[in-house]
Amino acid sequence: MKSTIQLICSDIDGTLLNAERWLSEETVSAFAKAGLTTILASSRPPQAMRYLQEGLGILGSPLIAFNGGLIIGTDSEIIESNTFTIDVLRALVEHHKQHSYNLSIYSHENWFTASEDAHTKHEIFTTRDTPQIQPIEETLDFLDKNGSGIHKLMCMGTPETLDTIIDLLRPTYLDSVHFYRSKDTYLEITPKYIDKAVALDTLLKANFTFGLENVIAFGDNHNDDELIRRAGLGVAVGNATDTLKSLAN
Repeated sequence: MKSTIQLICSDIDGTLLNAERWLSEETVSAFAKAGLTTILASSRPPQAMRYLQEGLGILGSPLIAFNGGLIIGTDSEIIESNTFTIDVLRALVEHHKQHSYNLSIYSHENWFTASEDAHTKHEIFTTRDTPQIQPIEETLDFLDKNGSGIHKLMCMGTPETLDTIIDLLRPTYLDSVHFYRSKDTYLEITPKYIDKAVALDTLLKANFTFGLENVIAFGDNHNDDELIRRAGLGVAVGNATDTLKSLAN
């Protein structure tokens, strides 16, 4: 017997938004017509997702941030927070001084970066989020004093430079972090063993009475693979990777 779809889970960038990085009228209308609980699941931090929730009329709904690193349930309850230690960032301080790339540091609802370069401006445009611009050493001090772990490091630069970051960190931190290339010039470093499907399963068990078999999920990239594979109905958008299309219903 086919499961009844009771919830929509959608990726954001490359899936939900148009060229203006906003929601088309057709998209908003389609979600409203569906009339289903909607969960956004993204590599973005939570503060860069709420304006889209507002645009869809679902502000206050649960969300999955940092590719599953932070799960926020109903009533803004933090169901699960997965971070890695600031030692990973410390290991990059000298490397960052010697190379030209943007290093963005995300911890809960904080975004830190050392300079307002072209990459920073692009992220501000894309996510409508505003970073705190300060030297990496100050960010390390803040995180250390507050006992805060890191949900994500995002390194933006040439493919060759990003390769050197992986080469530097992999020998020491392979068991604790995951390296994800969302595109050639973007390297996202997140805690090991998190993904959107695991996060959604955790969220459903905490806040709902049904499972992944009752979810329709939308995605476009490698970080959506497990979500699309495990959802009751997995949908790959037209610009999705070939792998994701092969996994989708």
